[in-house]
Amino acid sequence: MTWWRRWASWAGHAAGGAAAAYGCVLLVAALKGYRSFLGVTDLGLPDVTWPGAAVLLVGSAVAAATVRPWGARLPPGAVSAGAWGVAALALVGSCWVLLNLVQLVLTGTVTDRHGDSDWVTFAERLCLAVVGALFTAAALAHARRSAGLCPRCGRAHPPQASGRRHPAPHAAPPVVRRIAYAGCCAFLPYLTLHALGAAGVPGIEPGGFRPTWPMVLAGVCGVGLAVFLLLGLVRPWGMVFPRWTLWLAGRRVPRFLPLAPVWVLAPTLALYGTGSGILAGAGLLGDGLLGIGGAASLAFGGYGWALAVAAVSYQNRTRPLCVATKAAAP
Repeated sequence: MTWWRRWASWAGHAAGGAAAAYGCVLLVAALKGYRSFLGVTDLGLPDVTWPGAAVLLVGSAVAAATVRPWGARLPPGAVSAGAWGVAALALVGSCWVLLNLVQLVLTGTVTDRHGDSDWVTFAERLCLAVVGALFTAAALAHARRSAGLCPRCGRAHPPQASGRRHPAPHAAPPVVRRIAYAGCCAFLPYLTLHALGAAGVPGIEPGGFRPTWPMVLAGVCGVGLAVFLLLGLVRPWGMVFPRWTLWLAGRRVPRFLPLAPVWVLAPTLALYGTGSGILAGAGLLGDGLLGIGGAASLAFGGYGWALAVAAVSYQNRTRPLCVATKAAAP
């Protein structure tokens, strides 16, 4: 069995080690007067360096409790809640890492909102993304073990079930499909306003900016790829390559192929769209909810949340089942 298939056995150890190492680094930085953790002070928000170090160090103990014998004497619900809480805080702190990665690919550097180099904040967000992913895996494995289920597949089965069987291709439940379709349609107001701006309608873009038709076409192509990814998570052809993929037709789609980009995109887009929508509704950002800023918030936030819901459904539907091998069968 490859190491990544044994994730349930090492995720807690990895999460505890990563949180302890990062927490110690942040604690030393705080003692030396560092007050720019995640760049929040630049936004006029209170310093979170000390709270961040505390959460990481406490989280390392929580992660250890998910895998160490002494953790079995603690209430399972409290341990799981602590692990999920650290995972959520870490992922929220890393939510802008996608924008940094896009900027890095396009320009070769990472800057803050003032245009200054911002590699430290980028590294902080990247580390938090890793910590959040590890704590998510550790919390999931602990919750399944506490419920008497298999940590790998999340189901109850005999111990000799060491083989794996992948489920047959099938679509997501109707409610998940409707959420996905709504997420696809969330881009329509944004694209419509951009097209009107390119057509010369005044007052659409802020600052008198007028997009060109090639820019609008590029946006449509990008939205098309985003819609393709979202629909693949809820349709059967997202589990097995369809006939139009030629030599790949009929083969099972590796789970990481859609899920890896999804879990990079979904948190950033959902939190960015929601946060910007709240600011726009309060009159603190752009031209309010009825302008291009509100349309962008609807597009990115709606698509991001729909992507997250579809991804959870896809993970559950494609999760391999543990089955008894021929050698272990009676």
